[in-house]
Amino acid sequence: MKNDLIKKLESTFRYSSSSDELFDAFTEAVRNGVDDLEVFKVLLGNPTLSLDEIKMYAEKLIRDFSHKKYDLSIWTAKVLENNSDEYDYLESAIEYYKKAIDANPASHEPLTDLLGLYNFDLDLPTNSRIIDIVKSNVQNVELKSKVYYSLANLYKRLKDFQNEARYTALAEKAAERERKSRPSQ
Repeated sequence: MKNDLIKKLESTFRYSSSSDELFDAFTEAVRNGVDDLEVFKVLLGNPTLSLDEIKMYAEKLIRDFSHKKYDLSIWTAKVLENNSDEYDYLESAIEYYKKAIDANPASHEPLTDLLGLYNFDLDLPTNSRIIDIVKSNVQNVELKSKVYYSLANLYKRLKDFQNEARYTALAEKAAERERKSRPSQ
């Protein structure tokens, strides 16, 4: 019975272009205790949803599945970054990457993904915010080398060769420490 409901919900979430129908299906999923996050990811990725609707559903899911806050935050940020040419979406994607960082400070993924939102064509206020977030959170990350290499690449694209060299050196030192700390097999 529940499998049939999940298939029906997933189909609605994937193919419906009606906000009302999507809301009704979401309400039905919550009422019936559906806990399959993959189904909800389909909902969040529905192109019919507005920014406010995506955030509304994401926040409800994060509250209900707080143990999955990291995964839901990363997914929501990735959905929002698909529209990051619109400034409100860009700011919201940054906020969801920050939620992912808060949920799992040791993960490098939200930091490196966040650097992918840097706009090389326009000097947006979000550019310095992205760099600030990354720099202030890298100390908590397990695989710092990945973040430092991403920062080095960003500075290379900006033709800031001093910072490129600085972060390349930090990346190489971190990579060496990470190699040494891995258990030998």
